[in-house]
Amino acid sequence: MEAGDKITMNRADSISTVLDGEIKALLQDFVKTNPATVVSPYLVMRNSWQFELPDLEEIAVQLDTSINNSVYTQRLKNRVDILRSVEIGKVAPDFTMNDSLGNPIALSSLKGKILLVDFWASWCRPCREENPNVVKAYKLFRKKGFDILGCSFDKDREKWLKAIKDDKLTWNHVSDLKGWANAAGKLYGVNSIPANVLLDKEQKIIARNLRGDDLKIKLAEVFKSSE
Repeated sequence: MEAGDKITMNRADSISTVLDGEIKALLQDFVKTNPATVVSPYLVMRNSWQFELPDLEEIAVQLDTSINNSVYTQRLKNRVDILRSVEIGKVAPDFTMNDSLGNPIALSSLKGKILLVDFWASWCRPCREENPNVVKAYKLFRKKGFDILGCSFDKDREKWLKAIKDDKLTWNHVSDLKGWANAAGKLYGVNSIPANVLLDKEQKIIARNLRGDDLKIKLAEVFKSSE
């Protein structure tokens, strides 16, 4: 990355994706064959970013009741509850966080627009690579009633502000500068970034984790249906 060797970077990303898939399959198989050991929920929660809600629901019902009181089983069930609360069709949980000037902004105060809540960070390379796509979508649809609330997982305020300026992210931004402990991130069950949720005018979740052209396609669909 420091040398700007995109060919090697892309190759490494491809290898990583394949390995992640293999690890996920191994974990799922381990749970099936070892449902009565706390090692199963422990390993799943150590790698929870690998699993979507349907995966975790399936794993939860496979676990033996003898380990229900395990802290790892409880954490798994808690994550299932969090992800259920932010499923498509649910009203987005409200939160309030300070913007780049130190002023509090409540998510609910932005009701009335099609809103993208965008979880990112200045140190996150995939986030920074995705930002140009988000900028293009914003320029295309903002006059039609599209808005964005950027929620950063940064800890360094200056690096956060510099990334906003460098990437020309001209919408509202908030952060509690707690990194992965970001309160909104915890509320939405975010454990990998970039991540986002798209809300309708009543702040009901209508899509999740739209990247690249998928964001523009979804927004075109949303605004066409409202004409």
